[in-house]
Order: sequence, then structure tokens, then C-alpha cells
Amino acid sequence: MPRRRELIRLLRDGFLDWTADDRVAPGLFLRLYGKAPAIAQLDLVSLQWALSHPLTVAAVETLVAPALSRRDRAIPLDDVEAVVSAHVETGSAESLRKTRTVLLGAMEGIGTLTTRGTGQHRYLAASRGTPHPLGFAYLVLRELSERGVDAMMTSEVTETSLAVRATQCGQAHAESCLQWALTHGVLVERGDEIGA
Repeated sequence: MPRRRELIRLLRDGFLDWTADDRVAPGLFLRLYGKAPAIAQLDLVSLQWALSHPLTVAAVETLVAPALSRRDRAIPLDDVEAVVSAHVETGSAESLRKTRTVLLGAMEGIGTLTTRGTGQHRYLAASRGTPHPLGFAYLVLRELSERGVDAMMTSEVTETSLAVRATQCGQAHAESCLQWALTHGVLVERGDEIGA
């Protein structure tokens, strides 16, 4: 029963938008999810789950981005624990362990981390995510909404947007995703800007 309650809370808080009278609203995630093919739905869930934890993007930028520029892309588990400890205010070793486990799962789910093994002996390595183009477009739309703007520069979409920062996808993949989103009408191009 406690696990069921926790799953309901995670779904309610992390995936759904609500009206003022506590009804499920057709928010951005649900609108895109409802029209998406199955493979894109899986990607949308992984991205939304990862971003429902504020620590995910910080960890990707702190741990994955620098490792991608190195020949050895290994990420020591101690470095992950240091990031978690720096961002989570708790004296409980169990809370830190659970947060680390959730974080690693979220990063693996969006493709920024590959793992082998379990526990203290697991091997972690940085990886570039390859989000489905609809997932990439979702992150662009989410960022526009969070920033309260209706467009961003095309170069920003493919180089520094939330979609690129969260997944660490390469520029060629970002450009391919953007082209797909424009072709399918998920995003629109206005001069040198991309918007909803």
C-alpha cells in the first residue's frame, strides 16, 4: 500500500497538470503523449521522469558533460555521491542512497549514463542520449513554457537548450530532431527563431 501511494503521488506531481478545481488538465506532456507513437511515449515518460527530479540536469551537466570530452568516460560512484550530497539536505545515509539510485536510473533512462554491475562495484560511464525527436521537441516546448517565452533562437535549440543539456545529444542529432519537429508541426520556425 505505501508503494502504491508513492506511485500515485509521483504520477500526480510529476506527470499531470491540474485545473484550479483539481481536475486533470490537458497539459503539454499529456497532449504530446496522447498523439505519440509507442516508442516516443516511452521516451517522453523517461524524460519527464528524469526531469521530475531537479537534480538530474545538474548531475548531467556536472558529471556527464565533462566526461564526454575525455577519452575515458568512466564516472566514479564517489563523484555521483558527492553531487547527491551537495544537492540533498539530509543526514540520512539511506535517503542519500535512495536519491542516488533514483538519479542513476533517471540518467540511464534518458541515455546519458551506461551502467554495468550493481552496488559499490558498478561501472558508470557517460553517454550521449539520443532522444526521440518528439521527446526532444517536448523538452524545447517545456523550456519555452518555463521561461515564459514563445520562441528561442534556432542555434540555441540545437546547442544549449534544455533538450541538449539534459540529454547531451550531439549537435547533428539535435538538428535532425529539430527538422523532424518542424516537418511534423510540433515546432514552428519564424525567421531565425523556433517556437510553439
